[in-house]
Amino acid sequence: MRAACTIREARPGDLDALTELLGLLFALEADFAVDAGRQRSGLELMMGKGQARLVLVADSEGNVVGMATAQLLISTAEGGPALLVEDVVVRPEARGLGIGRALLERIESWGLRLGATRLQLLADKDNTPASTFYHACGFAPTNLVCLRRTLPSGTGK
Repeated sequence: MRAACTIREARPGDLDALTELLGLLFALEADFAVDAGRQRSGLELMMGKGQARLVLVADSEGNVVGMATAQLLISTAEGGPALLVEDVVVRPEARGLGIGRALLERIESWGLRLGATRLQLLADKDNTPASTFYHACGFAPTNLVCLRRTLPSGTGK
């Protein structure tokens, strides 16, 4: 059953709700910390000018009940564009209504228009509901392992 909501691009007035949703998401993920200031800054960068980024919201009667972001990358393996999907989160009371799937379908449509041949994402290995959801949406695990190194504070700004 699909929820009665509209999937649309985020607007500046959505920032508070989006920051709150990221807080819900990052509270579940061991690799990230909830830091509303940082999350808001990241969202502002994502919502800035450019065709290589997309921030979507699921809007139900003026309330943001879900979100997802995506960024266009160039894949040397694919020889063209690929999408990195991030920040897929739906408010707990709105889960199971098809909102997450609708967000991913909209991202996929956007990626196809840009010539992307692959969607990729990272999910917390201990978040079984997320893994089950992504599998149901056609995502499959790979042999790749995500590695990261944090740069000293202030680097890259």
